[in-house]
Amino acid sequence: MTKIIPPNSFLNQDLSLIIDVRSPREYAESHIVGAQNFPILNDEEHQQIGTLYRTDSFKAKVLGASFVSQNIAKHLLTLETMVSPKKPFGIHCARGGMRSRAFFMVLEAIGYQVVLLEGGYKAYRNEVLKYLDSFPPHRFVTLVGQTGSGKSEIIQGFCDSLDIEGIAKHLGSSFGAICGEQPSVKSFQNLLFARLKDLENAPFVLVEGESKKLGNLILPTPLYQSYQKAPKILIVAPLEQRVQRIVAQYGKISLQFFEDSMQKISPFMKKEFWYEAKKAFYVGDLMRVAEILLVEYYDKVYKKESYVCAISYQNLSQVITEIEAFAREFYN
Repeated sequence: MTKIIPPNSFLNQDLSLIIDVRSPREYAESHIVGAQNFPILNDEEHQQIGTLYRTDSFKAKVLGASFVSQNIAKHLLTLETMVSPKKPFGIHCARGGMRSRAFFMVLEAIGYQVVLLEGGYKAYRNEVLKYLDSFPPHRFVTLVGQTGSGKSEIIQGFCDSLDIEGIAKHLGSSFGAICGEQPSVKSFQNLLFARLKDLENAPFVLVEGESKKLGNLILPTPLYQSYQKAPKILIVAPLEQRVQRIVAQYGKISLQFFEDSMQKISPFMKKEFWYEAKKAFYVGDLMRVAEILLVEYYDKVYKKESYVCAISYQNLSQVITEIEAFAREFYN
């Protein structure tokens, strides 16, 4: 096995584990999907070495080697319980330099089957950006339909789907920020890249017709254009079911979140319905809140999409069966 390999080959290896030896702060900002952090220098050590290097590079190297040796010793005992010497695993740092090479040499000398990512995380990121800047090779089927029609449930229930909302941790609407903190731009790109690579051999990929911007994150243009140009299926559901879905999804939002979200949409609703929705929320009538927002905001503001066929959502099994039948006919 080649020991030092470029990103594309590295990612195609059957690796039992990927070790990211960068500092915890670097790892937290973004990392290869699935990689685990085994820092060769912690945040304080990393900063200390960087500061010292600007005035005395040799002394910085000596101190750095001392820190690295201590940290490698600790990590070896942990790795012994995690990785079999018979199974290959990968390792990388920021640029494929001293941090990962030091650990790599020790691991190789012990007898582990370890491969080093050439160029480190920077080279991986270049691979991610190159991939996302190109039109994906996938055959998409795009779901469209009114808010609350069940598109997200279908995406989550289908194995070969790209769950953009799940990856972005945002539902794409004025009330969409209910999923917690969004990933960083780099993490979002890494997650999209990893999922798209996993789906390259799928007969077709199911995706929701999201807008280009979800919260603070923006989708790569080639990906956005690809699924917007793909055949679209309209998912149809009665208002009663849509209301129930919205209440189930948004029913536990705080008063402050509701107030902030309502303020965002106030220019796009008639004042009488805007005030009625707020009054209904204050008395706990969430069904009425959902109905007003669906009928008087979402259904009026969101543009109606063109589509190839329409499917009435009765249950998950039924709708997936009909989608699969449509995709087979369309792409074969």
